[in-house]
Amino acid sequence: MRYTGRVAAVTGAGSGIGRGIAEFLAEEGAFVLLNDVRAEAADSSKKILTEKGFRSEIAVSDISTREGAEFMVNEALRHGERLDLLVNCAARQIIKPVEDLEVEEWDTVLNVNLKGAFLCSKAAFPFLAQQRGVIVNICSVHAQATVGGFASYAASKAGIVALTRAMAIEFAPKGVRVNAVSPGTIDTPLVQAYFDSCPDPVRARSEFLKFHPLGRFGTPRDIAEMVAFLGSQQAGFITGTEIVVDGGMTALLFAQ
Repeated sequence: MRYTGRVAAVTGAGSGIGRGIAEFLAEEGAFVLLNDVRAEAADSSKKILTEKGFRSEIAVSDISTREGAEFMVNEALRHGERLDLLVNCAARQIIKPVEDLEVEEWDTVLNVNLKGAFLCSKAAFPFLAQQRGVIVNICSVHAQATVGGFASYAASKAGIVALTRAMAIEFAPKGVRVNAVSPGTIDTPLVQAYFDSCPDPVRARSEFLKFHPLGRFGTPRDIAEMVAFLGSQQAGFITGTEIVVDGGMTALLFAQ
């Protein structure tokens, strides 16, 4: 197991991709610090890991604030006594056209998605440097190409790609690598809720599937396996890059 004796902190670990990443890292031997702003969601993730015999602890905090980010890192150190991997996965998404998007809604998305990744990375860096550790930022295909209604989300994710490159350059002298993973459509309850909000959920899901050459949506485990690879020594010469995991969606010029 690649993570035996190592400590990983995962933000947004209460559900979806974050939970999938936390579970896979635990399978690989890591002690996982589960961060989420929702106590019930974090408890649910911990229960899943505990039932499988994995070690984890919870840090409920709002990582869009300096205090919340520092609390998360300090809890990882308190319970795990070191920090080897930080996964910035916490995210908010508000789907509205720019003309209807309130300033407060813009701030909410950018504060969690972009500022949160900055604050957590800043707080974690001194301790990651002690272990020649790794930061993996969960980005999105929306950083490269987007659709109407996703302005705040797309802007935040494009910012994360740029932040990833900048931190990779600055942190490299201390041996800390920084990379981004950009998922495409991942089959999570959040995505299904979007389809359920459509007039014909089954048709909406089927039509959207046509944008994926591999013929399926991704799973949280698809993303988790890439994160685990980037955080391991197998990726020891990879830093400052964005890896897209989208089933070929962004390679497709026109839908079938």
